[in-house]
Amino acid sequence: MKVRKLQTTDLDCVIKIEQTAWGVNAASAEMIASRARNFGEGSIVVLEGERVVGYAAAQLTEHLSTGSWSEQTDGGLITRTHMPAGRLAYGVSMSALPGVGGKGVAWHVITHYARIFLETGRCDSMCVGSRLPGFARWSATPGNSGTLSDYLRSGTDARPRDPELRLYTANGFQILWGLPDYYPDPKSLDAGAMLLRRE
Repeated sequence: MKVRKLQTTDLDCVIKIEQTAWGVNAASAEMIASRARNFGEGSIVVLEGERVVGYAAAQLTEHLSTGSWSEQTDGGLITRTHMPAGRLAYGVSMSALPGVGGKGVAWHVITHYARIFLETGRCDSMCVGSRLPGFARWSATPGNSGTLSDYLRSGTDARPRDPELRLYTANGFQILWGLPDYYPDPKSLDAGAMLLRRE
C-alpha cells in the first residue's frame, strides 16, 4: 500500500468508500472537495496497487476540544475550523473499503500524517476523535455500569475495551477523555473519545 494526496480524479472512488464505510453518515462530494480545497495536504488516499482503497482528511487547529465532531470540523467542511498556522493536526475522517486490510489503511494514514506533521516539526501533536463501536454492546451487558468513563478504562488485558481505541493506542495515541454526543453512531451510543499522539 502507498499514500498520496487526493486528486480530483479520485472523487468518485472516495465517495464510494465513504458510503460503504459510513452509510448515511458518509461525507458528501461537497465535504470531500471542501476539505481538499481548504487543506489539500491533509486530504489523502491509500492505494493498493493502483486501486484507491482508503481515504483520510485532516485539518490543523490550535487547541483540543470537547465539542462534537460537527463542531470541531465545521460540519465536515473544515472551512472555518482549519487554521493554517495551527500546531495541532486533527484527524477529520478516515475510511477504508472492507476486505482490504482496514488496519493496514489506518497504519498507513497515521504513519503518513506523523511524517508530514510531527517528524517535520510542523505540529507539536496529532489528535483524533474516535467513535466507540463496542460501547452499546458493552453497556447492554449485565454487570457493566454503562457509563462512558468506565468503558474508557482499560479492559482485563490492560488494553482499551474498544476495537477502535485499541487501533489508535497501538499506533502511539493516548486516550484523553470521553466525548458524549460526539458523532451519530448507534453502536457508539453517539459517544466518542479524544486521543492525542506526540512524537
